[in-house]
Formats: sequence, structure tokens, C-alpha cells
Amino acid sequence: MKTAPKGKLQLLPETVFDGAHLHATHFAGAAGPNGQQLMVVFDYRKEGRAGFSAATHSSSYARQGYGQLSIRTAQNDWYLNGDTAALEAALPAIAARYTRVHLLGYSMGGFGALRFARALGAKRAVVISPQFSLDSGVAPFEGRYPPLAVTDDLGRHGTADLQGMILFDPFVPEDRAHAALIGRAFPGLSRVLLPFGGHPAIRTLRATRAQWWVQRAAALGWDDAPSIRGAHRDARRLSQGYWLRLAAQAARLGHRALGDVARAQAAALLPVAGDAEGGEST
Repeated sequence: MKTAPKGKLQLLPETVFDGAHLHATHFAGAAGPNGQQLMVVFDYRKEGRAGFSAATHSSSYARQGYGQLSIRTAQNDWYLNGDTAALEAALPAIAARYTRVHLLGYSMGGFGALRFARALGAKRAVVISPQFSLDSGVAPFEGRYPPLAVTDDLGRHGTADLQGMILFDPFVPEDRAHAALIGRAFPGLSRVLLPFGGHPAIRTLRATRAQWWVQRAAALGWDDAPSIRGAHRDARRLSQGYWLRLAAQAARLGHRALGDVARAQAAALLPVAGDAEGGEST
């Protein structure tokens, strides 16, 4: 398996939207083969969030010449607030600097990526365990998060032009249901199932620090689902969280022998940060 590129490359930030609820920071890309492409990343849900996180960019994308846009929210509000319309109106001018726009988002960030895909004129997205809506009237199966003051659903913002992948754990029933609804609104997104990957579905990949395969996939011009699934399979042997999630599913289905094997595998492994269920840090 290839290893992720290392090293730091710093780009100067440019504030392009500075609202009370939403911020957007642009990092210009260098001249090169990918210098006319923009990678847009979205903040994910954080427990105990207190205001905006710092604007950061990927050194790997910077080395490839990508421009980068970091979109952040002050609250765990799924980017739905008093700044939503203003940010949406500002995004086309930023995207117009580039010939092609790619999106990457995890959970709440995946919702944000798809919510603003049309405004950005995006051609490609990789989203991991996103929600279709938190409106109980639209997604009555979703009960993991507190109610939002402002609600919306991706059915209003879908487009057949967006290509890419939606990654999710099919054994997380809420994420499976969201993926089905998103598939109707964004038919160009192919489904990549990562069994017992958790929420978001890259938790097992973290056991071998292989989540960078997902970041790589966002930059590609084609879908490389086999590489992601292969990395997920390779990571299982070192992922305590994978075996614990499998054991829990076996218990729910009454498969006692499978549950015993899974718990024994988990007991032989050490926990890895970000692999167990809990917060949604990537």
C-alpha cells in the first residue's frame, strides 16, 4: 500500500466571507497541473464547539497545486443560519477563479458540501456519512442530534451534474437511510459501503492512519472505490472499534458465536484515537 505524502507547505489565507455564523477562507493554489482546481472542505460536527475553528489547509493538496477553500460554522448548525443565503451568494465568484471544483465533507460537513454544491458549480464530491436533513418531518429516523433552529433538506439542492462518492457504514441505520435519500437527489454519487466503519465511516481506517485514501479520492477525476474498500479491509485487523461494532451488531441479531469471536479480537487490540464511537473528528 502507498504511504501518504508528508511535509508542510504553508499558503497565505484570504478571508472571502466573514459572517457572524459562517466563515470562508481561501488559500490560492500554485501554478502546476492542478493549479486551476479548487478543493473545498467543510467543518464537521464537534462536541462542545465554542465558536469558529481555525482556518487550515492541506499540505498535500497545496503540493499538488490545488487552491483550497475552508468553510466553517460557529455552531453545530449544519451551516443553516442567518449567513447561509449570503454565503451561497458569495460562493460563485470564488469558484469562478477555477476551472474545476471538488468537495470533501464528513457528516455535518458532508451535508454542507452537498448543500452548497450547486452554488460552487462543483463537479466532484466525496462525502462521508452525511445527513439528508435533520427535519423530523423529512427524516423521522434521525434522532441522534438536537433539533436545529433552521432546517433544510438536500432534496431542494440536488443536481445530477455532481459526480463522486458517498461513503457510509450500512450497519448504521440512520446513515443508510440518509444515503438512500441523498442518492435520489444526487444520482451521480456512487455508494461505497464500509461495514462497521462507524460514524463517520472512516473510523476503522483511522486504525492504520489510512483515512488519507479518502482525501486522495476527493482529488481524483474518477472514482477509486476499490482502493478505499481495500484500505478499509486492511485496517480491520488493527481496529478495536471495528470488532466492537461487529460484536454489537452480532448481539442485536442474536449471533452469539460471532459476537464472542469479535469481542475476543477487540480484547487483543489497543484503542486508537478516533476509532471508537463518540465525537466526529476526522
